[in-house]
Amino acid sequence: MGRQLREGTAADRLQHRLTARLAKVALSDIRDPGRWLLGVALPRWGCGYQDCEAGIIWRTGAACELCAETVQDRHAARTREQRLEQGLCPQHGIRLGLPGRCADCELDAAIRRPARVAVPREPEGPPRASCAGCGCRIFLTGLAVDTGLCKLCREEADTLAAVETAVPAAPSVPGTCSGLDGAGPCTRRALPTRSVCLTHRSQELGGEVA
Repeated sequence: MGRQLREGTAADRLQHRLTARLAKVALSDIRDPGRWLLGVALPRWGCGYQDCEAGIIWRTGAACELCAETVQDRHAARTREQRLEQGLCPQHGIRLGLPGRCADCELDAAIRRPARVAVPREPEGPPRASCAGCGCRIFLTGLAVDTGLCKLCREEADTLAAVETAVPAAPSVPGTCSGLDGAGPCTRRALPTRSVCLTHRSQELGGEVA
């Protein structure tokens, strides 16, 4: 008792423990009071939690969750042992089928088993791609490997290239004077808004006035 008091056990808790345990036995059954006090009345019953008093939290009066889990685990262990002795499934308690399999266990395993995802297979033959012109799927063979175009898009591209080749390109406006008609170009810089230089523009204006 002195050791428990030194460890922080309250006196009213010890008194409650003695009173509760004494109420459960007959005085005639206690042949050795000292031995009963030390071996039965005073020891704390409960889990490793110091505030647990025989499965009840002393400060709150609530049930000890750790003790409850321990009781459940022991009950489950006893149930499994009994089922195994009776030839039943230790988890579901039903009779095992042949060869010693539980239908409920196999069903649970099938539910937990991840579904197989079908992996798309690569089509046989030459590699495929999308046409860079119209987006249709084409085989990468022949000219399609170099151009990335289907046959119709290649023919259309060839037709456009032939038309562009036949039409002469518009001459670019040079940065130098084109000169007057028949005189040929000169080396002077053309005006920003004209194709002739200042000198030839003056000559043009003089001709218009005359």
